[in-house]
Amino acid sequence: MRSKGTGSVRNRGTERAPRWFVYWSYTTGEGKRRQASRGPFRLKREADDFLADQLARARDGRSVSPTRQTVGQFLTELWLPVVKHDLAPSTYASYQGIVTNRLVPHLGAVRLQDLGPGHIAKAYDALRESGANRRGKVSRPLSETTIEHSHRTLHAALGYAVAQGLLARNPADGVRKPKRARTEMQVWDRTSLAQFLEATDTERLAPLWRVATHTGLRRSELLGLRWEDIDFDTGRLSVRRKRVAVGYVMLEGLGGKTDRSVRVVDLDDSTVARLRSWRKAQTEERLAWGPAWTATGLVFTREDGTGLHADHLAGAFARAVKAAAVPQIRFHDLRHGHASLLLQAGVPVKVVSERLGHASPAFTMATYQHVLPGMQAEAARMFAALVNDL
Repeated sequence: MRSKGTGSVRNRGTERAPRWFVYWSYTTGEGKRRQASRGPFRLKREADDFLADQLARARDGRSVSPTRQTVGQFLTELWLPVVKHDLAPSTYASYQGIVTNRLVPHLGAVRLQDLGPGHIAKAYDALRESGANRRGKVSRPLSETTIEHSHRTLHAALGYAVAQGLLARNPADGVRKPKRARTEMQVWDRTSLAQFLEATDTERLAPLWRVATHTGLRRSELLGLRWEDIDFDTGRLSVRRKRVAVGYVMLEGLGGKTDRSVRVVDLDDSTVARLRSWRKAQTEERLAWGPAWTATGLVFTREDGTGLHADHLAGAFARAVKAAAVPQIRFHDLRHGHASLLLQAGVPVKVVSERLGHASPAFTMATYQHVLPGMQAEAARMFAALVNDL
């Protein structure tokens, strides 16, 4: 028997199929004593560990407040509304989709304080087998990368529950983290890039393809680029804002991916000349549309002046790639290709990192490490040649 105030652990099942429950008391903020329970636990050791943690938290004044709130209620009614104001619209939309389509269908009915690693692992297995539930329909099985995104979201949400005193520990810590699938980066070499630009030179979106391949800007940065952001005299553009897709709507926000500061990117003379020609062509479109023209100030628009949608751009690029008869890549791979070609040409990693708007040169090196071995071999040959010339 435990002494008074130390709680108890009891088996409410059978000897062959135990169901361990924990019982303890706590003091509310008003100084009132309350009884609480938690379970079932499959192993007595898990129940003992949980009780020990509860008693330790009680001694430190960090007792967990009992609640019958379900995981679904916690995620949709508490966590999402709280984090909404701290996230970019696209990030919040991603979290909302993960919660609605993946987590709630499999974990929503479980009481938050009953949630354990087993529930979460079972939910991930279900996502691997049957996929997410979207608009009442089950999608195809999800990849490990997609499940890893779900895990990170759930882990963050449960971490908030711990901080709010709703959980003693994060149950997602006890789950094997899904491994993100590693995919080989697909980029064009110089020949394929030149072939694509030549084949698409007369297309309406040719100026966009040119800026994308010659600057490494992200899709959201290209779609948010305004004429006021381009200094034709100095041959530079400033990345001040972005336009991202949230469902079928395009939303505009300030800054690049990190929102830290304005990024300045130098342009070559031929790209500056191409942008000058495009500005003139856009002016002609504005005159042709007359009052129906929408003045957005954006560099890359539809014929009526309205901004391009991210999905429209992706589709147009896929068609252009197919027509140019070059290897199939994603639009984002143009950014990877820009960086890879610069590194292969011997441009310092720090310069490439600044041009792409990476958080640090270390991130650039980790992302494009496939390029570095060849650069090191060339460096070794150059050094040997220098020594041999002495």
